[in-house]
Amino acid sequence: MKHSTTFITVITLVAWVLSSYFMPTVHTDFPLINYLFRVAFPLATLSLALLLIHRHTNLAAVWGLAADHRLALRKAFLFCLPMLIGYGVMANLNIHASWRAVAWTIILAPVLEELVFRGFLFGQLFRFAGWGFIPAGLINALVFGALHLYQASDLLSAIGIFSVTAMGGMWFAWLYIEWDRNLWVPLFMHMLMNAWWTLFAAGTDAAGGWEANLFRGLTIAISVIVTIRRNKTNGGPRITRENLWRNPAEPMGISQPMASSTPSFLHA
Repeated sequence: MKHSTTFITVITLVAWVLSSYFMPTVHTDFPLINYLFRVAFPLATLSLALLLIHRHTNLAAVWGLAADHRLALRKAFLFCLPMLIGYGVMANLNIHASWRAVAWTIILAPVLEELVFRGFLFGQLFRFAGWGFIPAGLINALVFGALHLYQASDLLSAIGIFSVTAMGGMWFAWLYIEWDRNLWVPLFMHMLMNAWWTLFAAGTDAAGGWEANLFRGLTIAISVIVTIRRNKTNGGPRITRENLWRNPAEPMGISQPMASSTPSFLHA
């Protein structure tokens, strides 16, 4: 089952990436519908793959969405305060940001990317296929970084964008597991970081300048410190030497306890 999980996960992701480049893009007269299709198509494809891997199971738990989203939102807001305060002091509110940029950058893109790269690619390989954190995390990071290269204008900017987004992919994967497979934590982190970056025009691409990255670095540092301190008194770290390279696969058909705050539409 581990091999079939790996096979379906990798093949499905490759097929989706290829289709996103070669399949004709759906265009309507309504931009919001175009954006929603860009999110709905890959998520529907990956959900079908999950149904092939995990039959008769809770898809919310498989995605990593069966945990407490309210707790995740509170923690994400706390972690992102340095960016909100720092950008608010050093920059003016970007009143020229279009609603399309706001909708895509702050809401739709983070949801799509966290579900695809952390929930599906990394989550399936690490949790169910027996891959360790390093190999599963690196695949997630490399693909995540590569798909952001469209923002680059030259080799130097490409290196910067790839490095920042790839490291971000590893960090989001680490948060996902350290917060007990709660995908809401990196998802809300991603949304809020993009929000402050966009609304205060902190940078023209994912790499950004040194001032913008100073506050982003503080956000990352706070999230790491709080997470480590929390887990010291809560069973210890979830990523250890034992699961760096190989991780005992979770049983299929998992029934992760559902938090009372889990949105009902996520129950399969």
